[in-house]
Amino acid sequence: MLNTLALERKLLTLSVIGALAFALIGIVWGIMSSSQMIFFDGVYSFISVILSMFSLLMAQFMTKSDTRRFPYGKEVLEPISIIVKYTAILILCIIAVISAIQAILSGGREISLGFALLYSFMSTIGCWIVYVILNKRKMVSGFITAEANQWKMDTLLSAAVLLGFLIASLISRTSYSAFIPYVDPLMVLLVMGYFLKVPIVEMTKAFREVLDMAPAQFIQKNVKKVTDNIQNHYQIEESILRISKAGNMLYIEIDFVLNKESKIKTVADQDKIREEISEQTKSLKYKKWLTVSFTHNKKWAGKIIV
Repeated sequence: MLNTLALERKLLTLSVIGALAFALIGIVWGIMSSSQMIFFDGVYSFISVILSMFSLLMAQFMTKSDTRRFPYGKEVLEPISIIVKYTAILILCIIAVISAIQAILSGGREISLGFALLYSFMSTIGCWIVYVILNKRKMVSGFITAEANQWKMDTLLSAAVLLGFLIASLISRTSYSAFIPYVDPLMVLLVMGYFLKVPIVEMTKAFREVLDMAPAQFIQKNVKKVTDNIQNHYQIEESILRISKAGNMLYIEIDFVLNKESKIKTVADQDKIREEISEQTKSLKYKKWLTVSFTHNKKWAGKIIV
């Protein structure tokens, strides 16, 4: 557990340092080349720095035990912080789209292609390297997954910029050179088509966790299979299963309704079943909050008592 937390902090720190470097270079280079696309890349990286630092602080806060104020743990703070992060990115994307449309309507924007090509090449390679490092470890936590997605977006952005400027460079040698001022804002619009999708998808996932909705189907199927096997093997009349997920924590609640034929007679038998469920769900690489209850009266299973 401690090794995982240390790795998470190390990867988040790497993300912060990398984003800060790209932010400073992008903003300065964007001004020098008069490219809104590069300037946006720099501003996006700067916001990424702030958001990555927020993730780092949140991750550190979550490691501190406080069962009095957070009796069920702090895992729900992870999807909340992811919502905050992607909301900021979504607002930035909308601003970039509006700015690009205004540029197109006003006749485009002249850019320095030499500066732009050099920056976009270096940025693509650098972002890809950081993305690969984080993506290999994305199962460490939701924070790392969010950071990996962020760097993936950066890589795609930089690659799109590189391709766009290469096309612009070729066009500048033809009779269509008058269209070059429109290349930069058009690239912003094309890239934003993807950028707007990612925050919406990830925010939807995070909202599902905050609302305690059921997790991904593969998780549900895995736990349901384990529960059904236990029910059949011990001749249990009925089982009621509830699963939710918050960050890297799975909350699994199972109510077993027993009858006279059930093979569960003692507390030791009940603990044995809890152990079996814990063992058989180890393939799910999440922390687990497992609650297994037994009753002869269905009244106490699956209903809210008022």
